[in-house]
This record gives sequence, C-alpha cells and structure tokens, in this order.
Amino acid sequence: MAAPAWKTAADVAEGYLTLNTVMLKKFEAHELVALQTELERAARETRGTVVPQDDAEASQKKNRRLLRISQSLTVIQAFRIRGR
Repeated sequence: MAAPAWKTAADVAEGYLTLNTVMLKKFEAHELVALQTELERAARETRGTVVPQDDAEASQKKNRRLLRISQSLTVIQAFRIRGR
C-alpha cells in the first residue's frame, strides 16, 4: 500500500478516492484488513458527529461521507469473499 491505511480511509471518506476491484488487487490481505478496520473506525466517528438539526448542508455532508464509507466497505467485503 502506498499510503497508510488511515490516510486511504480518510481519502475514501472525503471522496478523493474510490475503491474498485482493480485497485484492490494491488493490496495484500493484511492491507485489506487494515483498510477495512480504518474505514469502520471512520464510520463510527462520523456517526458520532452531532449535526445541528437546522443545518441541512452539514447533515447532507455527513450522510454522503457515510455512504462513501459504506460503499467502500461493501466493495472490500465482496472482494475478500470472492477472492483474488
């Protein structure tokens, strides 16, 4: 992995990076586990963020971030189940 797992997870959460099966082929098994762990940590932190009820923009940003993380976790899990 070129960057640490926490940095890759942060890039995915912010939308700078999108995970796909071609990209995941470059990772080794322990790197995928580390990335999955960091994405799950980012999801927990994002869910714990309190957004004011009247701030629709912040709420949408939080939801988009959670969606990107969730989709990436799904891609990683499918890739790990299917194998290389």
